[in-house]
Amino acid sequence: MRLVVNEPGLFLGTRGGVITVSRGREKKLEVPVAKVDMVVVLTRGASFSSALIRLLSKHGVPVIFYSPQGLPLSICRGLTAGSVAIRKKQYEAQSGEAGSRLAKLFAEGKLLNQASLLYSMARNREVSDPPLAKHLHEACRLVRDVVRRVREAGVDGGGREEVVRLEAEAAKIYWEGVKLALSKIIEFPGRRKRFENPSDPVNISLNYLYRVLAGECLVNVEACGLDPYAGFLHADSPRRPALVMDLIEEFRQQVVDRVVFRLAFERRLDGVIEAGRLRREARMMLYRAFAERLNTSVTFLNRSLPISEHMLLQVRRVCEHIMGRSEYTPFVL
Repeated sequence: MRLVVNEPGLFLGTRGGVITVSRGREKKLEVPVAKVDMVVVLTRGASFSSALIRLLSKHGVPVIFYSPQGLPLSICRGLTAGSVAIRKKQYEAQSGEAGSRLAKLFAEGKLLNQASLLYSMARNREVSDPPLAKHLHEACRLVRDVVRRVREAGVDGGGREEVVRLEAEAAKIYWEGVKLALSKIIEFPGRRKRFENPSDPVNISLNYLYRVLAGECLVNVEACGLDPYAGFLHADSPRRPALVMDLIEEFRQQVVDRVVFRLAFERRLDGVIEAGRLRREARMMLYRAFAERLNTSVTFLNRSLPISEHMLLQVRRVCEHIMGRSEYTPFVL
């Protein structure tokens, strides 16, 4: 389970291997550390005892601190074994065919999941809104056509540039379809990233959960010994963990987009913005829906597991790919 801290003034300590949460003298929660996989802190003003940090480190339970905008600020966890060999292979792969193959497969996974979500939205509207369903089916077809072109792209440096260009082409088709579907329910001017300062609840919610998703992936990347800043599809940058951004591409639609679109269609995003930012209660609502989606079991490569487990396995498959032991398979539902 995930222990989510979203209220200022809470104190987290431990007694006899049990995590305790209290406010002043009032006890709020007690849970055995063995039942906790991760501690997520979404607020300022919460306190942790050093004894609890030691206990969590001993049991390998990470603590992730997020900003109000969903940015993962820090990860507190116990020390792990050295990972020199895998990192050397990772850096070698960046300029080799194995890395170029990964870049194509990350993009392919993202595009196939975009097509899958468009198809699902189209099927759900074939009776209630045939014109919209027809448009979404066509958008799905166009995105799948871009997938074919990605597969045909080369694996050299120029091939990577072509993959990035094709990914952007598919994204335009995908978000135009989403805009048309959402326009009947909620304000959505089209996809706006965080630096574009969006003011609508859909984009703000998407940007928030994309960052939370990055934090989840960052934990897995570090646990597997990879360098989160040495990517294959995204360019290296000291300000952005490129490998993390690579790995979340194939999970954006299945984890974040599905959650935000469902909340929008259920009209649960009304009133979530205050002074241009998500309200604290809205952040908790979004995170709860996000965590529920991560805990949903799905079948991929003949294994039925929670999506969070598939995320970890995908990082391990990257390790196997760059070590030359097996070919990477993108996560597609």
